[in-house]
Amino acid sequence: MARIFEPPSSRAFPMGCATFRLPLAVALALAASLVARPAAQAAEPDPWFGRDKAMHCSVSFALAGNAYADSSAFTKRPSIRVLSGVGVALAAGIAKELADQYGGRGLSWRDLTWDAVGTATGTLVAWLVDRYLL
Repeated sequence: MARIFEPPSSRAFPMGCATFRLPLAVALALAASLVARPAAQAAEPDPWFGRDKAMHCSVSFALAGNAYADSSAFTKRPSIRVLSGVGVALAAGIAKELADQYGGRGLSWRDLTWDAVGTATGTLVAWLVDRYLL
């Protein structure tokens, strides 16, 4: 009698659940750090944590992951895909900060730092999905 469900072979997922522990830990640490801060830090003009920084990180994450995935239609080389994801996300972050600089709000190195964190995380997650799931 044929089995309806067969568990995946060990070759399909060579690293198992351990592969996703680091990205999951990074995501949980980021989420925990974005919890509401005390009112004493609200007076700081450019705090390290806040809604603005979460938006920088999440938009960079999405741009990097999407650029990595979109470049897979043009190349099979993972290195080119990684460069595509990093390039698109960082270019968008730098362009936004330059627009802020010339718009009178000033360039924020903290925003660029969160852009880099989101870019690295988004590219890493896209690469892990490509490498171990697809």
